Amino acid sequence: MATQNELDMLGVTDQDMEMEGMIAEAEDVDEQEFAAMAPRGNFTAKAMNNLVAAANRLLPAFEQTPDYPTFNEDVQVFPTDFVRVLGMFQGAVNSAVDAGAIDEQFDFEMEDIVDDQSINLLAGKITNLANNREFKNFLKNPPMEEEVEEATVEEEIPMASDEEMNKMFMDRM
Repeated sequence: MATQNELDMLGVTDQDMEMEGMIAEAEDVDEQEFAAMAPRGNFTAKAMNNLVAAANRLLPAFEQTPDYPTFNEDVQVFPTDFVRVLGMFQGAVNSAVDAGAIDEQFDFEMEDIVDDQSINLLAGKITNLANNREFKNFLKNPPMEEEVEEATVEEEIPMASDEEMNKMFMDRM
């Protein structure tokens, strides 16, 4: 680690160091959240690689390189980086379903991934999404968030009649 004098020479302030610590802490929390979401079970390398192949077909639709590596052995817990990829897909699918761009059949939940059969089912959904024109169009042109305008409730204030106004002014004099 650099000495304080070296940090000063580089223009690194205490605020910079504090910010780096906060960023590292946030990244740790993020990693823990994805680890908690990770499907657990006895998954064969063959089923996992079917899912990887499907994911690699869909990644270009998200402007990402289709290079997620294959698995060489069976898995008990999904790696967090793969959970991130699936989470990205899940968020987009949820939004597309909510917007009516695609059918609800494409929706999926991480907690539903419990065995090879559920992995293969998800791989099929992702492969279909990779070929789904409506989904690709949704990703390219997502609908704008509709701004919900708060209805302003104007309270009606009863206006006094001319006679009442004149009486009020006279009372003040």
